[in-house]
Amino acid sequence: MSRRRHVLYVDGGGDETPPTHLETADFEVHTTATVAGALDRLATASVDCVVASPPLADGDGLDLLGRVRATHPRLPVVFHPADGSEALASEAIGAGATDYVPRSGENGDRLVEAVTNAIAAEPTRPAERVVHLVRTIQSALVRARTAGEIDDVVCEAIVDTEPYAFAWIGEYDETDGQVTPRASAGFEAGYLETIDVAADGSRVSRGPTGRSIDSHAVEVVQDIPDAPAYEPWRAEALERSYRSSAAIPLVHDDTLYGVLNVYADRTGVFDAPERELLADLGQTIGHAHHRVRIQELYESQYRQLFEEAPVMVALTRDTDDGPVIEDCNRQFAAKLGASREDLRERPLTDVYTEEAARELLDGDGYRRALAGEFVTTERALRTLEGDRLETLLQATPRRNAAGDIVGTNALYVDLTERKRARKVLDQVEAMEASIDGIGILDEDGEFVYANQAHADIYGYDDPDAFVGNTWRMLYGDDERARFESEVVPAIERGEEWRGEARGRCADGSAFPQDLSLTPISDGGYICVVRDITERKQYERRLEGQRDNLEILNQVVRHDIRNDLQVVVGYATILREFVDGEGRDYVERVVSSGRDAVETTKTAGEVAKVMLSATAETKPVGLRHAVTNRIDEVDAAYTDAILTTEGTIPDVSVPADDMLGSVFKNLLTNAVVHNDGPVREVTVSAAVADDTVAVRIADNGPGIPDDRKDAIFEDGEKGLDSEGTGLGLYLVETLVDRYGGDVRIEDNEPEGSVFVVELPVVDRSDER
Repeated sequence: MSRRRHVLYVDGGGDETPPTHLETADFEVHTTATVAGALDRLATASVDCVVASPPLADGDGLDLLGRVRATHPRLPVVFHPADGSEALASEAIGAGATDYVPRSGENGDRLVEAVTNAIAAEPTRPAERVVHLVRTIQSALVRARTAGEIDDVVCEAIVDTEPYAFAWIGEYDETDGQVTPRASAGFEAGYLETIDVAADGSRVSRGPTGRSIDSHAVEVVQDIPDAPAYEPWRAEALERSYRSSAAIPLVHDDTLYGVLNVYADRTGVFDAPERELLADLGQTIGHAHHRVRIQELYESQYRQLFEEAPVMVALTRDTDDGPVIEDCNRQFAAKLGASREDLRERPLTDVYTEEAARELLDGDGYRRALAGEFVTTERALRTLEGDRLETLLQATPRRNAAGDIVGTNALYVDLTERKRARKVLDQVEAMEASIDGIGILDEDGEFVYANQAHADIYGYDDPDAFVGNTWRMLYGDDERARFESEVVPAIERGEEWRGEARGRCADGSAFPQDLSLTPISDGGYICVVRDITERKQYERRLEGQRDNLEILNQVVRHDIRNDLQVVVGYATILREFVDGEGRDYVERVVSSGRDAVETTKTAGEVAKVMLSATAETKPVGLRHAVTNRIDEVDAAYTDAILTTEGTIPDVSVPADDMLGSVFKNLLTNAVVHNDGPVREVTVSAAVADDTVAVRIADNGPGIPDDRKDAIFEDGEKGLDSEGTGLGLYLVETLVDRYGGDVRIEDNEPEGSVFVVELPVVDRSDER
């Protein structure tokens, strides 16, 4: 050994004379008779082993053992009772005694051997012990990711190594010279709260910590009880059984990252080899702090780039249910119209269009990104407002601190504006060939482009005549006022505007135009104009023709029909005055006259439909429309049998006041074109889902398949018919207007069935 070992002998017999065997074994023996005396000695002097020889004056040996273990958990304690027993031996060893040697004349050598072995139980080669410590710390430092983790693993590893009892790391502040603890481990009992440490030239800077900061070297105190420079901290250190200490600077490239302070519960621990190894350890810890600081700098720079990046960045995490957004930058959130908090932990598919989501999952795009096989591609995202966002995506695997792939780094470049610009450019390429006038105006309403057609429409030779001028040059005062009040506000709100206007040509003449204004992203808009002078002239001709047709319709429906009814009336009277063959001629006049009257009625109805500008419908009761027409036709054709199968459903259908004409024409057609010996017509109706089907069946000759579709065409006559075909044409026109369908089926065993299907109006819609 490099020094004599100190043994504290606690003897309750009051002799205070140490056993001869201990002194002859070259131990420096100190004696006391009480537990209190033993604790005082331990608090003020260095002790390598305690020998307890109960009973004691103020307690038993077990009490002393417990008190020693509370303050000196690693100090060897050998039990040396006056009266030993197996029970006491078991209890003492169970309470933490290092060894048990009963006091008797023949056990002196055994006591020396027990004390020697107890003291020797600490590592006999400090260099190997510290090398093991350094390796343990180095292994832990590899996994440390923060400065706090480094400090914690260092302090914990040190206090787990004999004979170190306490360790702490201090932060040196160059501005005021103070050292502030930032991590600690081991038996401390408020030590750091009771001391002041500095490196400012004051009295509290002459300890090992202050000297280490100044020298950037390991500074030690081998004997705290006797070291004069340790006076400011001695009492607090001895109270906690600190007997020696070392301050190790944590330095890398002349940068001090803190000071590590290590305390041992015995003196003389920090010899030259140990100090050299601790110096290397300090450099290792300093390098680890340097690495973490650089990493934190890189991470800070990366985080700043991540936050401020002009492109959209999202960090995703792989889960069993698909990728989720773990974090995103401000640009990503802003483009999607959401906050970052709203987007975190949401499935990535929430911000993808349906097509892009299929590519992500079903198309294995995410798996390829996790494997590092993803190639740059376009992806369409969806904002929280539902708008489409075109992007260019690059995705790479994202790893955690352990190196495991946990998700992806996804970078999106917004292509929406670029695609919109490309679309505009594509449009420009076609503009010169367009027959429409096309102009692009800026946010102030000034032309920045116009095609040749635009110039031609307004009577200018060169489209450059518009560039730099506003749209106001192309309109009169009234139109400018209307545009300022109606059109410009809509454009400023980002809305499209379409409508008609009156433009003003270069020569001052006005012309009607169709005008389309579409906003673009820079605040301007695209103007498309078409001269509709010819269309307006055509519309006026149509209006004139419609007026003429209306006049003709009135002539047919009123004048001609009234004259025909007069003819039929007089012919009916002539029946009473004509006999023989002449009566047949009169009957033919009456029949033809009646047919002509019906034809004028049908023609009037067809004209009414054709002259209607809009097809406005309303809920109309089906039962009333069908049954009334059955009664009318039944009264007109007394030789025919019209029957109803079941009840006509009391439902409403979308129609107008001409709905009855549909069924009257079909019923009349079924009777007139029936050559059976007894003309029979059966009407039935049924509701299925949201439609009602009315079936009008006859026992006539039937209709060939190749004519079932053509029979409804304008002017198509029935089989062997001398009629006009207007009735069935009117039927199909009206049914189509009502949103329904009409078709012909075969009746069994003979005849035809006309089926009319119409949508049923919900009763709630009638209110």
